[in-house]
Amino acid sequence: MIKPITPTENLLFSTIRLETSQGVGTGFYFLFELDDNKKVPAFITNKHVIDTDKKVTFSLHFAENRQPLKDVITVTYESEWIFHDKYDLAFTFANPLFEKIKRKFGKNVFVIPLTENLIWDNERLKNLSAVEDVLMYGYPIGLYDEKNVLPLIRRGVTASHPAIDFNGEKIGVVDIACFPGSSGSPILIVNEGSYTDKKNNGVVIGSRVIFLGILFKGPIYNSEGEIVIKDIPTRLVSITPQMINLGYYIKSEVILDFKEKIKEKIRIK
Repeated sequence: MIKPITPTENLLFSTIRLETSQGVGTGFYFLFELDDNKKVPAFITNKHVIDTDKKVTFSLHFAENRQPLKDVITVTYESEWIFHDKYDLAFTFANPLFEKIKRKFGKNVFVIPLTENLIWDNERLKNLSAVEDVLMYGYPIGLYDEKNVLPLIRRGVTASHPAIDFNGEKIGVVDIACFPGSSGSPILIVNEGSYTDKKNNGVVIGSRVIFLGILFKGPIYNSEGEIVIKDIPTRLVSITPQMINLGYYIKSEVILDFKEKIKEKIRIK
């Protein structure tokens, strides 16, 4: 197994391939930071990936000396998923599973969560251009590196300006191939080594990672010539409509709405 060093390598260990009775989707690890400096790891995906399921099956890499091993554990995790009040997002706590694995096997799991510092609000996103290169990590039509249990990476560009709320919602659009299984995939701007500075019209030496959002739906073109916006499915179906390689993502800042729900749950416990 590789020792992740670069941002694109680190992100290989940020997602999970979720199997439910609905099909296959993508989830990712996220580390919430609460007011008392408490850090809470969570799994996040779309509501429609989970639907009514409480059980999800996925695989995790074991860790040794803070590096990933090729050895993995496949688990069926039964937990409470908490849904966002408005947007197609859901999360569940990750620590109970991590602790259970540690007790049973005497090993930690290797994950590299997405973090709050990767999230830019619209004010910061104004520093970006209308067209930015993006990457999407996930499991299109359920495909992945089965031997090493790693996701696939797709490349595209922003189709709406990242700082603008598309149609007045906390949503953005990317020009990228979106297929069943990609629901819940994180979409990121990842620049390794250098990137263009819009303000100075120059090149900045260094790397940056910006977590733009989470894929959740996309427009399709049906046999009657109508454009329909639909959830990215979790399973393959035989249909006439064709996807047109556009994806809608929920802006990452929406994830932070979950912090109040997390505080309420922790207080209850």
